[in-house]
Amino acid sequence: MFGKMYIRFWGVRGSIATPGKGTVKYGGNTACIEVRCGDEILILDAGTGIRELGNTLLKEKPRHINILFSHFHYDHIEGFPFFSPIFNKDYSITLIGKSKLDGTLEQLFATQLMFPYFPLTLQELAADIGFHEVNKKSSFRVGNITIKFGHLRHPGGCLGYRIEYRGKSFVYATDTEHSDQIDVSLLNLSSRADVLVYDCNYTDEEYAGRVGAPKVGWGHSTWLQGVKIAKAAKVKKLILFHHDPSHDDGFIDRLESQTQKRFRESYAAFEGMEITL
Repeated sequence: MFGKMYIRFWGVRGSIATPGKGTVKYGGNTACIEVRCGDEILILDAGTGIRELGNTLLKEKPRHINILFSHFHYDHIEGFPFFSPIFNKDYSITLIGKSKLDGTLEQLFATQLMFPYFPLTLQELAADIGFHEVNKKSSFRVGNITIKFGHLRHPGGCLGYRIEYRGKSFVYATDTEHSDQIDVSLLNLSSRADVLVYDCNYTDEEYAGRVGAPKVGWGHSTWLQGVKIAKAAKVKKLILFHHDPSHDDGFIDRLESQTQKRFRESYAAFEGMEITL
């Protein structure tokens, strides 16, 4: 894999984990994506999918791991306390994200790992855990990787990330809500990306309330809006992500089919999905 960008999806669901016979094909774990650029390991979000990723990483030679957080709603952090490398003293792990409510990243995770929510504290974890806050700059580097970020439309805020390595680009834009106009920040972040992962939580009917209660203001988007941004940004491949807990495999099959009629290179994310750039 030297010189290439490798991407694997470990969790693709939104809001809450949904195990069961209706989610076998696409998976029921919440958001977690592994990105490898040469020897560097980047993990996007720590939903429940990060547990199995952690077990896999323990089989490899210990190395540094970077975990980038889009935001701190529970479906994006709930797997962190069950990520096996945090209990291994041979690992160093950097947690990357934007601090909230005048607190540091370290304080955020110390709060997650405290009584009565968890039996161990952040200080009791064996791994060497560091923190990198991205509050002021619009980009930073990890080795030979350039990581850019933009602010997405989501209650409480959310970061979208663009990972660039050896001429290839991968954009992660989960938990964002569209408006009547294309989000310029997201458009710039996604421009001519090889892969765009986009929040396709709802159908247009669900979003507008023609099916169920309206979802306007909930901070999520639709597959049709994903097509619009993919076309406007001239991306090569669109990945439907953050599947709603109420959408079973058959429902997502139909969403993927509808999307491909408007944007051929579009695919619904599933656990175990791999992309090499």
